[in-house]
Amino acid sequence: MTEEQCFLWVEKYRARTVKDVILPKDYKNFFRKILKTKDLPNLLLSSSTPGTGKTTIAKAIAKDLGAETLYINASKDSGKDIVKTTISEFAMTMGFSGFNEDAEAAKQKIVILDEADGLSVDCQKALRAFIEDYPNACRFIMTCNFPAKIIDALHEGRTMEFEFDFKKPEYVAEMKELTVKRVEGILKFEKIKYDKQAIVDLVDAQYPSIRKVIAICQKYAMMKDEIDKDIVYYKNIGEELSNLVLNKKHTEARKYINEHGLSYSDVFSYFFVELIPKLKNKGLGYKYLSDYEYRCSFSADPSIQIAACMIDLFSCI
Repeated sequence: MTEEQCFLWVEKYRARTVKDVILPKDYKNFFRKILKTKDLPNLLLSSSTPGTGKTTIAKAIAKDLGAETLYINASKDSGKDIVKTTISEFAMTMGFSGFNEDAEAAKQKIVILDEADGLSVDCQKALRAFIEDYPNACRFIMTCNFPAKIIDALHEGRTMEFEFDFKKPEYVAEMKELTVKRVEGILKFEKIKYDKQAIVDLVDAQYPSIRKVIAICQKYAMMKDEIDKDIVYYKNIGEELSNLVLNKKHTEARKYINEHGLSYSDVFSYFFVELIPKLKNKGLGYKYLSDYEYRCSFSADPSIQIAACMIDLFSCI
């Protein structure tokens, strides 16, 4: 884990085992059965909302099974060559338990394809062919936010699809309670004073995204040294500003910043929490934020740097 990841609460407090992942009881029971039987099917984990725990549970399953794991962010590596090279080389080489032609050894190699809806159609076709030709080579856990972008051939019979739809009435109360408890635990460990009702209100506003709640709490705590009732208002400004940038409304975004009297530090904090997670090229987005925030500290007119930063961020959308 990098220093940056350790700094970010989302990574620092990411659940490492299935037991610790925030999930409804029946979901968790399903994944526990996989661990008990060690019979892992190819999984497609989907949800319409980012930050619901798909990647976390995928990594936790691999860890709990003691598997050799290949992680691929498909939004960055989407060409069909990743199947012919990266995946094939990983799956077909000898592991600690022998060649993966053996079914038992197959369970010890897992490929996590994060944001699999970012894979090109050609890559998905190559993946389908690989699964058909080498069914025991390894297992795949794919995550996506737009399941309609996954070709039918991967949906039908080749993966077990699991929808992380926690907006269903039977899950809402349970998941909100678990999220509030997790956030309280983080704040206590970090020795941050907090108003519990403020946390409850934030979870209500951001549900079902656990990741957003944790990220917002970290940024707010860094600015205010405590979590109070204004955290919900803080989030609303950040979302509105970030949506303007995502829609490439440069003039409107600059006007919004002026109308709300936002400092350059406020703007970059909002971008960090709300905008970057929604960008296609997150890595470049982080670089732009870092570069322009540094420039602002030496600029006589930070608004010029903010305006330039937004234009560069457009290229990451």
